[in-house]
Amino acid sequence: MGSPSDQDVAATGGTWSPLKNRIFAVVLLTGLFTQLAVFMSGLASAWVMTDITDSPAVVASLQIAVALPMFLLALFAGALADVVSRKRIILFSLTGSMIVTGAFVLLSASESHSEASLLGLTAALGVFTALAAPAWVAVIPGLVSRSDLAGAMTLSSAGISGAGALGPALGGILIFAAGPTWVFGLNVIVFATAIVALRVWKAAPLTGLPHEHIASAMRIGFQYMRYDRPLKVVIGKIIPFALAAVALISLLPAVARFRLEAGPATFGLLSGAGGVGAVLALLAMPSIRRRVGPDFIVSGSMLIEAAVFVVLASTTNLGVAAGVIMVAGAATLAITSTVMTVLQVVLPSWVRGRGVALFLLAVQGSFAVGALIWGRVAEQTNLQTALVAAGLTMAVSAVLVLPLRLSRYMDVDTDTATLLADPPTVTSVHDDDGPILLTARWQIDPAHRDDFVAAMEPVRRALKRQGALSFRLVEDVEQPGHMLESFTMATWSEYQRLPQRATMADKEIHVALVDAAGSEVPALTAHRVIKLRSGRSNHSGGSPR
Repeated sequence: MGSPSDQDVAATGGTWSPLKNRIFAVVLLTGLFTQLAVFMSGLASAWVMTDITDSPAVVASLQIAVALPMFLLALFAGALADVVSRKRIILFSLTGSMIVTGAFVLLSASESHSEASLLGLTAALGVFTALAAPAWVAVIPGLVSRSDLAGAMTLSSAGISGAGALGPALGGILIFAAGPTWVFGLNVIVFATAIVALRVWKAAPLTGLPHEHIASAMRIGFQYMRYDRPLKVVIGKIIPFALAAVALISLLPAVARFRLEAGPATFGLLSGAGGVGAVLALLAMPSIRRRVGPDFIVSGSMLIEAAVFVVLASTTNLGVAAGVIMVAGAATLAITSTVMTVLQVVLPSWVRGRGVALFLLAVQGSFAVGALIWGRVAEQTNLQTALVAAGLTMAVSAVLVLPLRLSRYMDVDTDTATLLADPPTVTSVHDDDGPILLTARWQIDPAHRDDFVAAMEPVRRALKRQGALSFRLVEDVEQPGHMLESFTMATWSEYQRLPQRATMADKEIHVALVDAAGSEVPALTAHRVIKLRSGRSNHSGGSPR
């Protein structure tokens, strides 16, 4: 259980206070309605699929069709969200989703759906959802204050969960009353309306520096995760949960139709029960956050969800099933809002899109693998066995993630800090010239050599997070205390961005280095690396010199 000292200012704002920001409210509601359309399409697709086949594995494969595009495109989409206007990405995604949903309408109206068309169109909708997902999440910290961040993330998570409640319910009722074509047709209207609504949002301009190249931005995203402990902890916390939790998502259509013998309207309400639980949890989250720390919330909620799986496997009563699914929805909201709040706290603004993308990559990859596993287990055994196995996996995971302490990172300060001088203005290099070698010459007291070397290790990790290709610290063997620090940036424009990537957390590293050196940080000297052509000499022997 966490003490108040464990809680950062990011967790102090009320749940509803972010709604005072008009633009945030518009973006939130637009996202909610588009998620509503995605959930309605998902339910309609799943129901049509159960008309075509009674194989649980094939029905579960729809979840793979949703998750796989996110897994494949997440980092590209995250890099895009840090390079291009996030608003433009979202509008492009909404337009594409509207077109794909229109194709759903045409096939459904002509009763031409097949397993392949359902999977293909679901995957296409997943592609556009994947392209926009990092932008939708990464834009939130720029719209609200830090004190409102936890409330904003809770509202965002609850909005998705609320869409998960209302979407299946509306979808099930519409399928029962008029058929799936009407569901897909309504979604076309939702996407079109969202495009119009977002016109009130004036996105902030990007930095005046040249755009990052997508390939370089993706490399730096992976590099940031490799060298940033907080991001690795957040991702490590969510993967075991996602692997087990997807069993409920992917198997519920088969459970409802073949075990609970539910019709389309009842299936919609049953699917929506999880969203209802999430909305109820939304009201309790501020009080819960004040009383317990994030790690207790995550592990406790995972144990609750594990029990839900076991109960759902043992009942054929619709009321009991709806009740435990509601509890699962509340637990999922508690976990996702907590983990994503910490995610936003630990990510600096310059890499937020890529950090969110890596998080989503981990989640959707876990969903895809989990859906494949639980669908196959259900196919080879039965639905009850698959649910119990998923519940046991969730319980074990709740214990295994305890050493990954989110509470350690709730007070990380990722605001930009001025640690490096801006690069000089020169005419001899262009933005894309590189690699650029940066050097700094240190003169330290030889008696403090070991302390200085130890203080340089966090500096190495920080520079690698910020995009450095390599880092070296070399020592003059003839003059003790003379050290040469060197690191390489890919291009001159990457070097230009370096001062904007240092954070207040990096400032602590800077202070420790200065203390160990006993002197201020020396100025950097920039060098353009010249690549020499390799080739054999035309002479038959001897040295070319």
